[in-house]
Amino acid sequence: MRPLTKAFAVMLVLLGAALALAPLPSHAGWLKGLSGLASKGSAVKAGSLGAGLAALEMAASHIAKLPSSPKLAHLAAHSTPEGHWSFVNAKGDVFTAANAEEMGRLRATLTPDLEADGKLAFYLSEDTAQKYARHTSALPDADLHVVSGQVSYPVVRQAFEGAEAALSVAVRKHVQVGITPDGNLTEALAMLSQPLNKANVRMISFEAGGPKQLSSVTTLDKADKTTLADRLDPKYLTDGFNRVRGQTVIVTGLVDGDLLHVLPTNVVDDALSIAKLRDAAAAADVNLIVLRQSSTRQPGGRNWLWQKVKVEGLDNAVAQPQFADFLNVLGDARGTMQVTAVEDSLGRTLLQAVPVATSPGALRTTFGPWAGEVADELRGSITVDALTGYMRDDAREQELDARIVPGIPSTLQFLAIFNFVAGLLAYDVTSRWWPKLWPPEDRRQYSSRIGYHAARLARVLFFLFVFLPIVGGLAFTQLMLRHIWQTITAPLRWLQWLRQKFARA
Repeated sequence: MRPLTKAFAVMLVLLGAALALAPLPSHAGWLKGLSGLASKGSAVKAGSLGAGLAALEMAASHIAKLPSSPKLAHLAAHSTPEGHWSFVNAKGDVFTAANAEEMGRLRATLTPDLEADGKLAFYLSEDTAQKYARHTSALPDADLHVVSGQVSYPVVRQAFEGAEAALSVAVRKHVQVGITPDGNLTEALAMLSQPLNKANVRMISFEAGGPKQLSSVTTLDKADKTTLADRLDPKYLTDGFNRVRGQTVIVTGLVDGDLLHVLPTNVVDDALSIAKLRDAAAAADVNLIVLRQSSTRQPGGRNWLWQKVKVEGLDNAVAQPQFADFLNVLGDARGTMQVTAVEDSLGRTLLQAVPVATSPGALRTTFGPWAGEVADELRGSITVDALTGYMRDDAREQELDARIVPGIPSTLQFLAIFNFVAGLLAYDVTSRWWPKLWPPEDRRQYSSRIGYHAARLARVLFFLFVFLPIVGGLAFTQLMLRHIWQTITAPLRWLQWLRQKFARA
């Protein structure tokens, strides 16, 4: 019998080879454009839509579940780059319009039961809202909505001072997503719908000379069960983030460009680099949220009235089920927040939330004091001016959610499951390969029955959970090739059998 250590080493070599050859995850998007539509101005069944209209069909599926009445009709809408529109009603009828004349026949064609004073409501695909929002001016007067997954959100117009009015998606009462050419609406809505686990949210209070490490779990106040701020010496920032790998970290301070000023001083030399914070968060796979305020005060300390300093509304915000609800609670104190999302780096998203009364460009400047700072000091509270998040993107979040075993990429886990099943199906092949790698135990080489059966059990476990997950697919391929070859050569074997039969006769 081969020693267990030698067999284990062989398994590690095979596992390393599988990891090296494992396919990288890929992402395929829907094909864009229109195909398979009826002629303009005519209605057809939605079942005849081509693959390019997957987004429109998703919106149509959503409106089919909505209640309608003679006073209100819902229509799914999708635009092309040329400004041609396709509409689907709740019954699945499709109407296309390329000009104002054809658009004028929309109401009578798709909503014949709608009363004269009834209203239309258009439900746009995310792609249409993101790329072709300018084309919505050609639509009849109606309420606009954006469909994202299984939910829809109303669209509102928001005008900044000195800028052209733009469309925004109202996700919550105090949370809107700006529809901008350089933003990513789909990513922003996906980020806002991410669940928020209070146990994985950490509030860090930077303090020179403070603790060098963070605890791996959230610290709660014994009295009211609220989340306490974790003190950390900023010199040990990288190591501190490694201790909370995969969690959400919240920091706060006065932001001036790339610098985050915190107590005890706001001297430039003592300020923290936001770029360094971002890099440390990315290295530790941490969601970093920077709460921008008008002072350098840190949560967890005491004001001059010896009141504990807290971020206003944060305790309630972190208890919310989704990130959109988190921002909505913070918006109670500051006003409606305008959210935008852009790609930050590979697997990361830069998310910004700023009050709608503030120009988005103001995020690049210093946040100076404002009228309520003195009152906040008296209350011992910190009011949030804006928020910047350096977050895992939606694709990364989906990959993490797909993992069965934490810490192992989902692609490798699904590959192992596939190989395991394939190896069982190809047991005729794997049962012949396995003894060559790990021969059966010889009872005569063991002094006790327990040792013998323990070795047999180890051999079976390695076969099931190491050998099959690595080579199962290859064994199944060989089995299929063998069956294909047998099928191809079956006529030859049949003729040979007949020849031999007639020869014996």
